[in-house]
Amino acid sequence: MSDSRRTLSRAMGTTKNGKRPLEELGLLDRNYSAATLVKALARKARRRVFGSSPEIEAAYRFGYVIFDRPDLDGGGPGFGQDYKRVLTELGLNECGRLFEFCAGPGYIGYSLLASGFCSTLALADVNPVAVEAAKKTAQYNNIDRKVAIYLSDGLNQIPATEKWDLVVGNPPHFLEWKGPSQLRCEDPGWDLHKRFYSQVKQFLNPGARVLLQENALGSKAEDFAPMIREGGGRHVGTFAGPDIGAGGKMYYILSQWD
Repeated sequence: MSDSRRTLSRAMGTTKNGKRPLEELGLLDRNYSAATLVKALARKARRRVFGSSPEIEAAYRFGYVIFDRPDLDGGGPGFGQDYKRVLTELGLNECGRLFEFCAGPGYIGYSLLASGFCSTLALADVNPVAVEAAKKTAQYNNIDRKVAIYLSDGLNQIPATEKWDLVVGNPPHFLEWKGPSQLRCEDPGWDLHKRFYSQVKQFLNPGARVLLQENALGSKAEDFAPMIREGGGRHVGTFAGPDIGAGGKMYYILSQWD
């Protein structure tokens, strides 16, 4: 047994037959090294004593070690992973450069990069903590050369040199949101959406597609179709997404930009 495994065994208090499940650590996945597991156990012990930590932490998700923290989760690790299904069904199986709008830590973009849906990736978010987390992920996984990450209010701070073949994203779904997570959930007057659709064409290669995930409890495709037309795109169709219960019924709105 290696030294790291012995350390892990002692730290976990492994039972005599070695059958104590790793789930007791509350980890998201078993694909960790022994050293990472020991660190995770130490963090869990600190949380018991001092309460929840606001630190950005790592977890193995979607083919990469992703850095995040709970308050950055706007649904990307959950219903956002349905993108793989709908892109496959639409025949959008691979592209050159993909952009995730309102990316947070990049849950959707990183999972699509890991699955081979794109060769390179661009991410942008207005939250500097989310951008920091996304950068940690690129650095840790040694994919810096494949990923560009921007701190941007909508598309305002994206450099003109960026050109995308496919845009995905999980933007705020509601005109008004009462309660926590307002930044992730609320788009008053659809201002963010309007700005996005009015600006996105300058960053798109000819024939590029935009496929955004929306929530039927907060909007309908007819809310966004005029924005697409005014921005120079064509509303191709609307496609069903996952039903997430009381939280809403997701759908996708697809547009093409020639």
